[in-house]
Amino acid sequence: MSYIAMAYIATAIISIAIAFLLVHLTRLSGQARFKLEKAGTKNYSSTDDSLKQTVLKEINELIESPRQSQEVAKKISDIFTKELDKRINQNAQELNKRYETIIKERNQSEEVVWKKYRKVLSDKRETEAVIRSIAEGLVVVDAEGKVIMMNPAAEKLLGVASKNKIGKSILDNLKEEQLISLVKPSADKEDREIELVSQQDETKKVLRASSAVIEDENGQTVGMVSVLSDITKQKELDQLKSNFVANVSHELRTPLVAIDKSLSLILTKAAGEVSPTQEQFLSIAESNLKRLGLLINDLLDLSKLEAGRMEIRRQPSSIDKVISESVNTLNAWATTKAINIEKKVQGGLPEINIDPDRIIQVLNNLIGNAIKFTPHNGSITVKAISINQDKEIEISVSDTGTGIAKENLPKIFDKFFQVGERAATDISGTGIGLSIAKEIVGLHGGKIWVESEKGQGTKFIFTLPLKLE
Repeated sequence: MSYIAMAYIATAIISIAIAFLLVHLTRLSGQARFKLEKAGTKNYSSTDDSLKQTVLKEINELIESPRQSQEVAKKISDIFTKELDKRINQNAQELNKRYETIIKERNQSEEVVWKKYRKVLSDKRETEAVIRSIAEGLVVVDAEGKVIMMNPAAEKLLGVASKNKIGKSILDNLKEEQLISLVKPSADKEDREIELVSQQDETKKVLRASSAVIEDENGQTVGMVSVLSDITKQKELDQLKSNFVANVSHELRTPLVAIDKSLSLILTKAAGEVSPTQEQFLSIAESNLKRLGLLINDLLDLSKLEAGRMEIRRQPSSIDKVISESVNTLNAWATTKAINIEKKVQGGLPEINIDPDRIIQVLNNLIGNAIKFTPHNGSITVKAISINQDKEIEISVSDTGTGIAKENLPKIFDKFFQVGERAATDISGTGIGLSIAKEIVGLHGGKIWVESEKGQGTKFIFTLPLKLE
């Protein structure tokens, strides 16, 4: 056979071998290649021998000389082995890179998780330290009412150990004789009072609970936190104060009545003639005596309201007549400042079941304040209308006075709080008239509020239900 023919044959055989090699490599799965890498050179030799035998068989069919067939087969086998080693090395390098990337990402993720865990743990310890140091009792419950946190102050106030309460209801294991009232509304109706019989002695303990709802980022309620304060001593002091004010006020009223009657007799000249100058001074004394009487009455009313002993004597009354009586009483005072009091009552208003004397007291406080804080030649309007589909009557007292600053509006009904600019000659008050008015309206089932701007006058509004629920 000529060398040219042999060259053609060799080229054809090499092409066949390479094609065979590519098909064989394509069929190798990733798992098989990984096994080849791990198996080492020993496994390569068995694979190599098998391939050599296959290639040699194919060549023998094309080349007659056995020696030439073996040489060609050896060269093809060497090419195949090198290509296989090259591919295996490439796959091994790719696998190593992927493995290193995975390990690196996992290490980074673990580091991030550990940092977050350490941060949460640190925050938790700081929070627990703050909670333990709070002097007030602190109880946190979940959405089911089970205790999840309780500080030492709460344990002391409730007489229980947190380890016996965690995961349980706050009411568990409290004896009936120990728990008097858990949700008794306090006077301001914003907090709750808890009355307990102390486990150490038989005295009653009064706690004030201020609660707030805990919500998640979706606005769902997940629990509640309550701050407990021991107000036992405060309640005792308040009771002593109320008793003192009530007793002193009653004692003061007795001599006031005697002085008032004496002044009346002198002014009517029943005890003899008096000069104009004497009459003037006696009139001043009588005016201040009445003012002192009103202040004492306010103190008495305040003590009754705080003790919950104020009685409301309801009777069918005309709101028009009630307003007229109050306006007539204060009209003389308004006239001294050239202030006009205008009454606007909606026609056909039905009679309302109220205590007329107490509602007159409310109107006297509101109209009296309007006179104090309205300059000369001003005006006051008292208005009554039916609202809420004839279920309520709304009464308002508006003036053209100095008005109230926005920041003072939330405190206007607080006890002993006074605000505003009035003339030096006007009668000063104690700052409890509006507080009493609010309580009286509340006892009638109504509401009272104020609308005002500095320099724009003031308007007090209160409602009274026509029928009791």
